[in-house]
Amino acid sequence: MEKRTSMVNNLLQLPHEVLHGILIHVAPTDLAALRCCHVLDNFINHDSLLCKEIYQRHFSTKLEDLIMVADRAQRLLRTASVDRCSSNIAFLDRLIRAQKNIGILCNSSLFEWATDTAKTTTRSHVQHWSDVDQLPDNNSSEDGNDPTFPAVVPNRENNDSELGRAVLRKAIRVPHATRLQDQIHRLSAKLHCLYGVPIQRLQVPETPSSSLRPGNRSDTEVDVHPFARSKVYDLRQHSEGTLWGPFVGDGSQNVDWEKIEAIMIILDYNIQIFTNKYVTHGSNLIPPWDRPFVGVTPHSLNLRPAELSVERPPSLPLDLQDPYDVSGTWMRVVCFLDYRELFTFNFSEDQPPPGQPRPPIDAEEAIRFIVVKLQVTKIEKPGEDDGQGLPVVHFKGSSYSALPPVDVNANSKIRGTVRLTPEGEVRWTTFSVFHGEERWRSEGIQLGGVQAARGILGYWFDKDFDEYGPAGPTAFWKVSSDPALPEYDIMEDL
Repeated sequence: MEKRTSMVNNLLQLPHEVLHGILIHVAPTDLAALRCCHVLDNFINHDSLLCKEIYQRHFSTKLEDLIMVADRAQRLLRTASVDRCSSNIAFLDRLIRAQKNIGILCNSSLFEWATDTAKTTTRSHVQHWSDVDQLPDNNSSEDGNDPTFPAVVPNRENNDSELGRAVLRKAIRVPHATRLQDQIHRLSAKLHCLYGVPIQRLQVPETPSSSLRPGNRSDTEVDVHPFARSKVYDLRQHSEGTLWGPFVGDGSQNVDWEKIEAIMIILDYNIQIFTNKYVTHGSNLIPPWDRPFVGVTPHSLNLRPAELSVERPPSLPLDLQDPYDVSGTWMRVVCFLDYRELFTFNFSEDQPPPGQPRPPIDAEEAIRFIVVKLQVTKIEKPGEDDGQGLPVVHFKGSSYSALPPVDVNANSKIRGTVRLTPEGEVRWTTFSVFHGEERWRSEGIQLGGVQAARGILGYWFDKDFDEYGPAGPTAFWKVSSDPALPEYDIMEDL
């Protein structure tokens, strides 16, 4: 006992530079355990360089892996050859489904929020590091291949990372680390959007010592859709800077992939509830994101070829000059909350401070399926704020309710534009026109690029940008290049 006390005293009496040099080699979980000592806790809290080096040593490699996978995914998905695209999609599917990589789809701030909430509810000792007395066994992981129920902590290494992140949240106030984490969030959300098959439920181990096998009784299952719904219906994110669409708030038109991810999750959740009751597999109501990486390559519609150029021979018909392949029949889905619930959620007295998310909301939403028929009306050169690689295409058309069969709010005229954003994404803007007056507007991004079959995801909202709403998620995807496709051909599987 005297010897151990002497060793502790010797450790605490070391110069700070020497102690710093020792602690940078300590694992994040062990660093958390050291904080039970008041002196070491104070040292760790005030040594920001130590925290930065620990973060870089244990987590920057995860970022590099994620950047590598994201970069490889985008390069492979943009391959021009159809045959190569097919083989690349199969390769990426295997890559993401592998045990070491499935977790990268769950690293956005949305999943981090859901996981932290579950841990706060079921594992109070996460906030009291002295209670952490046992770590999971190295051989306690399984092959987490099911993208619907991935383990948040699939193995020992990632469990260390989870605990380490919690340590760093309490001890680190380093802008560099924050920027890295934000980049991880964005990359993970984008990969999830490209992969598709939205993850609707997480398994969060209740204790660090729990077995991490899928379906283990000690795991807490967390539904993701209440958190996605909170993000989607938070009207604070609709502003002039975001164009009221799925963009970041600086007016740059850069895509906020975490918004797109939340939209995809909540639409998929509502579509699943509806189609499980009324629709057979293969229907046009089944969204194109129900299979991994399907439809996220340019020209994956395969409905007609198109050369990408701003200049078009004026003698060609507008449909052949259109690089986006707008003309045709599209299926659209729209979801919305009861307006009283939307208003209470956003404007009740008990509201979070700026920058903090509103609480998760588990409320039933209405869903509408709408058939949209579009025709190109004009093509012009891009403006100063547009991407310069392709022209701006104007279109008009009509929409009518598919399910439910009668909905006066779905039957309208449609007009809008398609253009490139400065960063090269395909931006769709639509207006719903009733009796000659615009009522609803939508802003969306086409996942996968020009003529990608995955479709467009975004927000619908009041055309006057009313800060009190309503607003909600929407998506649409092409089902035919024939704008006169009969209704029975569209709804034949119902």
